[in-house]
Amino acid sequence: MSKIENTGNHKDIYSVWKDGLDHFYSNIEKSIPQFHQAATNLFQEYVKAWNNASSSIVDIQREFATKAGIKSNLPEASINIMRDSAEKINRSFDVQNKISIASIDAAKQNIHTWNENSSAFANINKSIADSLILPFNPKI
Repeated sequence: MSKIENTGNHKDIYSVWKDGLDHFYSNIEKSIPQFHQAATNLFQEYVKAWNNASSSIVDIQREFATKAGIKSNLPEASINIMRDSAEKINRSFDVQNKISIASIDAAKQNIHTWNENSSAFANINKSIADSLILPFNPKI
């Protein structure tokens, strides 16, 4: 006797497999919020670490320059270049974010379309299988 028969549950292989798949995907769906939160926390910590490192570097360099008597005044043209560069970096970061979000949305739409089409193909295949079996399966 197989394990299925030993348990007193007389399911066929497809029911057992479907139950396993349902359980598998249910566990994945339950883990999505946790994964999302963990990824968000990791990214926030990463940004915070880089911000702290960058600020510390500027502070240390400023302190060193002050103690060493190095003048840190810049001509207006240099200040404008630095501000323009910072603005362009921020704009490029915004564009990168928009492209990333658009790519994620496009991937989501592609998966959604594939999912809808796979359901339609499954229904077509079921209809074909039914029409092939019908002549050989006399009605009682």
